[in-house]
Amino acid sequence: MLVVGLFLLGGLGMVAGGVYQVIVRETGEHATARVTSCHKSGGRYRSDVCSGTWVAGGSLLAGGHVVLGTIDGASSGDLGRRIEVRLAGDRAYTTSLRVPIILIVIGLGIAAVGMRLLVMFVRRRP
Repeated sequence: MLVVGLFLLGGLGMVAGGVYQVIVRETGEHATARVTSCHKSGGRYRSDVCSGTWVAGGSLLAGGHVVLGTIDGASSGDLGRRIEVRLAGDRAYTTSLRVPIILIVIGLGIAAVGMRLLVMFVRRRP
């Protein structure tokens, strides 16, 4: 039963993360970020982790401030470029929906496996 719970919670957690990223990418504050650095991260399937600077809170003359933070969705090909982003806290998100869609689809698949295991477990009990 523990395995069933892990499948269900893990899958639903991935779906929630994907939905959160879609919401941020659609509703976050618009900004233009300059990608200042990128490095590879991860194990077997390494990906770029990029950071940069942007102005949050409006114009610098109107109380905005410069933020240095992570830019989710940027790649080493964006290094030195200015890209359109959406802001959430000290993170910026590119407008691409590729990662959130992948999270949602994989999360639904894992949750479906968990549901199937739950049905098998319940039917097997006397």
